[in-house]
Parts: sequence; structure tokens; C-alpha cells
Amino acid sequence: MKSYARLTVDMNPEEHTYLKMASAQLGITMREFILWAAFKKMTEIEDQWLAEKAGETLRRFESQKISPRDQKKTD
Repeated sequence: MKSYARLTVDMNPEEHTYLKMASAQLGITMREFILWAAFKKMTEIEDQWLAEKAGETLRRFESQKISPRDQKKTD
């Protein structure tokens, strides 16, 4: 059985609605959207080690067809 860490993000109802709409537009879950966006951003920051780890995770997401970019290709 896999072990997961849990993260809670507090946001106002309007932010939640926009996140839900954006995720639905891309055909992915809010979880997938948040993870994709977070790891995408980490690849853009200066810390080389963190950027490499984020890149590995993005490649894993993309190989599983999780990223919004891949979702758009199948529409």
C-alpha cells in the first residue's frame, strides 16, 4: 500500500470555483492541476536540485497523461 502525505490549502469560495473551472476545462482533477502547476513552477526556479526533482516528477505526470498540455492534445 502506498503512503501519501496530505496538504490542506485554504482558499476563498471564489478561488475554489476558479480552480475547479480551470481543472474541468482541462479535463483533470483539482489535485492533478495543483500538482502539475506546483511541479511546473519548481522547474522554473533557481535551485538546480529542486528543479531536477520537479522535472522528473513532471516527466512522470506527462508519461501518465496527467498534465494539462497532454489533456489538450487528446481533445
